[in-house]
Order: sequence, then C-alpha cells, then structure tokens
Amino acid sequence: MFGLSRNVTLALVGWLWADILLGLFVIFLAAASPPVPAVAKSGPSVDPKPLTLTIAVDGASLLSSDAAAVKTQQSLFASSVAAQLKSHAETRDVAMVFAYGKDQDPVLGQKMAQLALDAIAQGALQQQFAKAVLKPLHDIVPGDPGTSVELEIYLYR
Repeated sequence: MFGLSRNVTLALVGWLWADILLGLFVIFLAAASPPVPAVAKSGPSVDPKPLTLTIAVDGASLLSSDAAAVKTQQSLFASSVAAQLKSHAETRDVAMVFAYGKDQDPVLGQKMAQLALDAIAQGALQQQFAKAVLKPLHDIVPGDPGTSVELEIYLYR
C-alpha cells in the first residue's frame, strides 16, 4: 500500500515484539529483586521541637567591666535556666542551644548571648549541656537596652 513489502512489515513487527519482551524482562527483574533493608539509626536523635525559654537579664550589669557584677548576672541567669528546665521536667541531655541576646545594638546582643552561654556551660547545668552545640546570636529589638536572652534548646530524644 505505501510501497512497503510484506517482509519489511514483518521485520518491524519482530523488532517491536523483541523490545516489548525485553521491557517486560527488565520489569520482572526489578519486581523480583529482594527488598533493601532499612538502615538502622545509631545514636540518639534530636527532637525537632525546641524548648524556648526567655530569661530576664540586666544587660548593663552583664556587659559591664565589673567582673563581680558579670559573675552575679551569670549565676542568676544559670539558676533561672535551671529552674525553668526543672519546671518543664526536662532532664534530657541538650543537643543544641541558640541564644538570642535582645538588644538594640546587635554587637551588644551577641555579647550578652555569649556571656549567658558561658554561664550555662560552667554552671550547675554543665553536665546536661556537656555535649551541646552552643551558638550565640543577636535579636535586634529597637529601644531595648538589653533586658532578656531567649534560648532555643533542642534536646535529645
């Protein structure tokens, strides 16, 4: 009809049949392969929901050059964190802590956060925070002279 002979049409049908069989063979091989075992998790996992604590601080005393005033503010901060963790009944080890020093100046906010994290790492909570990654950050709040530090605490499950 289109100038093709009967032999050419049968040859094309043969190749089409071979391709269909090859495709079915690959599908059956994939379906018959054994399932891949799930990889077992090793070690503790981190709870994705953080525990958020806002701790009031006296930014002027915390950032002062008077070492005694700084130590006093750090011990007050550490005891306040310990009390709030106890009120939330959290005794699990800490994986990560993001500390946000709230101040109108980002440099001072970050310094407040660092001093607060130093208080946690050296205080009574040292064992619970021993394996934690501690990151000081700033939270710019216009007009705030440094009144609080907010902690995002991620705990191990």
